[in-house]
Amino acid sequence: MRKIVTLIFMLALSCSLFAADKAKIVFQETEYVMTDSYLGQTAEHVFVFKNEGTAPLVVTDAVPSCGCVSPTWTKTPVAPGDTGSVHVYYTGKVSGAFHKTIKIYSNSTGKKPNLQISGETKKK
Repeated sequence: MRKIVTLIFMLALSCSLFAADKAKIVFQETEYVMTDSYLGQTAEHVFVFKNEGTAPLVVTDAVPSCGCVSPTWTKTPVAPGDTGSVHVYYTGKVSGAFHKTIKIYSNSTGKKPNLQISGETKKK
């Protein structure tokens, strides 16, 4: 009986330690003003993030608010303490002010971060 109790205790302890390992995504910045946006041309910016958790971080998707934004991101797991990036491409199809959002999905704990780009698309 004592061995069973000890085994259950050890199993519970190991499960709680395993559950404590979590990824945590922290971006250096979440907003960027694009000053080099011209009608019909692509402007870009790189958002850098760090995994401040204790487990590998995996970004599974980056969903833009419109078709004029194309994100790419680090596809491989990011180890604790390492960095990755989300590269955002914006192609202005009409002149004028813009404000776009990119929702980031990952295995990170906490709220899903939103990246934002804004600026004014100018005629050349």
